[in-house]
Amino acid sequence: MLFNERLGRIAMRVVTGMAAAGALAVLASCGGGTYQQQAFVPARLLVFGDESSRLQGSQGLKYSINEVSNITGETDCTLNPIWTQTVANGYGLTFANCNPNGAFENNAIDNTTVNGTVADVVQKVAAFQGGDTFNGNDLVLIWVGMNDILNEYKANASPDETVLVQDMKDQGTQLANVVNSIANAGAKVVILTVPDMSYSPYAFAEAQRGDFDRAKLLSDMSTAFNVGMRSNILNDGSKIALVLVDDLVRNAVRSPGSFGLIANDNQTYGCLDSAPLPTCTNETLRNDPSTGQPAIQNFMWADATHLGSALQGQIGSQAYGRARSNPF
Repeated sequence: MLFNERLGRIAMRVVTGMAAAGALAVLASCGGGTYQQQAFVPARLLVFGDESSRLQGSQGLKYSINEVSNITGETDCTLNPIWTQTVANGYGLTFANCNPNGAFENNAIDNTTVNGTVADVVQKVAAFQGGDTFNGNDLVLIWVGMNDILNEYKANASPDETVLVQDMKDQGTQLANVVNSIANAGAKVVILTVPDMSYSPYAFAEAQRGDFDRAKLLSDMSTAFNVGMRSNILNDGSKIALVLVDDLVRNAVRSPGSFGLIANDNQTYGCLDSAPLPTCTNETLRNDPSTGQPAIQNFMWADATHLGSALQGQIGSQAYGRARSNPF
C-alpha cells in the first residue's frame, strides 16, 4: 500500500512536470524564448510621426479615405479607422477629436505632424519630454520616413544614388536612436517600416519620364531607410515591436486580389483630384480604371503617396497584434 501511494505521488509529479514543460514550450514558441507573464495593457497611447498616423481637426479626418455615415450623411471618424485608431480601440483608449461616445478621458494623444519627417519626430519627442515623461504604462506608436524619402528624391534625384541612399540610411539610424531613447525611458514602442515607395502611384508616374530608373532609386532609398532603422533599434523584443509595412505593401502589389484590392493597384489611386487628402471620402473616389465602373474592390492607395483604408486596416491589425503578443 505504501508502495502504491509512493508510486502515485511520483506519477503525479511526472504529469505536473510534463504539463508545466508543455506550457513553457507553448509560451516560448510565441515569443522566441521569452514570454509575457502578464499581458501589457497601456494606460496611455502616444503617437508620433507624419500625416499617415494623424486625425486632422475637430472631425478627425484622415490622410486616407474617410467614410460617410449612412445614418447621418456626415463623415464619421470611427469608420475606416487608420492604424493608430485600431490599436487605440483594441485597448479602449480614445482620441480627443474622435470621441463620439463622449469618453471622459482622452488618453490617446496625437503628436503627429503633417508632412512630418524624422527631424519633426525628434523635435516632438523633445517637446513632450520638456513637460512630461515616458513611463511603463505608455505605448508609443511611431511611423515616419516617407516624407524624408520623397523630399530628398524631389530635391536631388539623379542616376548616381550613392549620396541619397546613405542619407536615408542615416535618417533611419537617427529614428532608431529616438525609438531606443523612448524605450529606455520605460515606454513600450511599436515602430513601423516605411513602404517601398517604388510601389506607389507617384513612382509609377515618375518612371514614365524615362531618363533613368527612378523606381529603383525610390526603392533603394526606402530600403536604406528601413535598414538604418532596423539595424539600430533594440531588438530583444522586451521593449520594441516592429511592423513590416514594406512586406505588407510588397505582398499586396504581388497579389492584390488576396487583399481585396483592384488590379494594378500600384498604378493608380482612389481619391479624385478634386478631393485632396484629408477631405477624400468613399463618395469622392474615381472609377476602377480596369472597368471604367465604380470600384468593387478597394484602392490600395488613397492618393499618389498615402495608403488607403484597406491597407491602413491591415497595418492596424498587425500593430495591435504585435503589441499584444510581444513580451513587453
